[in-house]
Amino acid sequence: MRLYLSEALRVWQCLTQQYIIDWAPTFTQDGTLPTWNSTGNNFNPLVGSNPSSPRLQTLTDSYLYTFIQYHFIEPATGSSGWTGTSQFTLQDFVNAFQRRRDQILQLTDCNVGPFPFTPPFPSIPLSITPNTNRVQIPDHSDQSILDVRRVRYLPTSGSPVTLYRDDTMAMEYFDNQYLQTNEAPLTWDILGSPQQFITFDTLVNVPNTLDCLGIVATSAAAPPATNPLLIPDDFFWVLKYGMMADLLVKETESKDLLRAAYCEQRFSEGVRIMMELPWLLQARINNIPVDTPSFYEQDWEDYEWQSNPDAMSAIIRGGIDLFAIAPIIPTTNPQTSVGLNLSMVANAVIPATDADFVQVSREILDVILDEAEHLAQFKEGGQEMMESVSLHQRFIALANETNRRLKESGIFPSDLRRPISKEDEAEPRFALEGESK
Repeated sequence: MRLYLSEALRVWQCLTQQYIIDWAPTFTQDGTLPTWNSTGNNFNPLVGSNPSSPRLQTLTDSYLYTFIQYHFIEPATGSSGWTGTSQFTLQDFVNAFQRRRDQILQLTDCNVGPFPFTPPFPSIPLSITPNTNRVQIPDHSDQSILDVRRVRYLPTSGSPVTLYRDDTMAMEYFDNQYLQTNEAPLTWDILGSPQQFITFDTLVNVPNTLDCLGIVATSAAAPPATNPLLIPDDFFWVLKYGMMADLLVKETESKDLLRAAYCEQRFSEGVRIMMELPWLLQARINNIPVDTPSFYEQDWEDYEWQSNPDAMSAIIRGGIDLFAIAPIIPTTNPQTSVGLNLSMVANAVIPATDADFVQVSREILDVILDEAEHLAQFKEGGQEMMESVSLHQRFIALANETNRRLKESGIFPSDLRRPISKEDEAEPRFALEGESK
């Protein structure tokens, strides 16, 4: 029952973002501090690790397999092996996990980080060969780039250049010397490029490296080893429902179209919430309030902030759970330190034992138990499970009422808890619903 209670608490936090924590780390530049830091995980060696973060990701695929096995009334063996019925195999779980996790990463701009970090670390540099204007995006069994978000050009001679996203048609229309000159590029394109390639607006003239941000997927799941989710702990249920939707449409005795449709609906709802996730609310550097722009906004408003020691002070969002400090902390002797205070939507507080208190206010407790009961009844299937949906609807209704109350509790509610992420607001990745291109 504690599993179901835990999920109910996590879904509540996803819906209301009521549990907020000020995280106050100190960063000291000793020559090894990376540009980008994660509040979620440390799986990318080019990103700083912050295990004290209130958003640290702790769940694995084995946790998901165990949860789903309970839902399907199968022996709960996690990723250690399959001892259940012939309706499923462990490989069915692995395939569903891989497919739905990569889908979530692409749709929600989750797990953004610098690349490439092809093992063994340090990485193989990514560069444009002089006198060419195209480079292949690296792919490896341990990391795959699902989408490119930012490109910065670092020549061996000359100044770094933060490039702007464009397309090859615009390059032809607006640059009358397109591909006729050898110089540093200004823009990059993936729309008119071959799949897994980046095209630039000029033939480069000197050796160089590329500093890129992208949506990064890690190695394929390979039980019995565990695999990270790469998504915030509180949203594990989105991946769970996506997996169950796939597992319940198999052309075998496991087929259950009623529950599969329910799971697909919960998956779609969860993805939409993730796309609007407000993970970072406010920030201070050395106790002075600073803005928290997306990297796209910062690149436009404070060009080449990474190489400018006088850049505007800010915490730059690279994606969900990814941030950089501007200006970059200088390497000096003695070492330079800065103190941060990041106000973040934290992981839900999950009871560790049966004796622990459930950390919600009293008017919420009843619907948390309703949601837990609804989750427990999923295994019954059929009419029994569908009748319990009313418990879930009560849970959602109170979450909506809570959000309406919180919206009236301040002067700037839509700025503090934005209805769309700063990243997607500044540089949309998908057309708005009903909009055509």
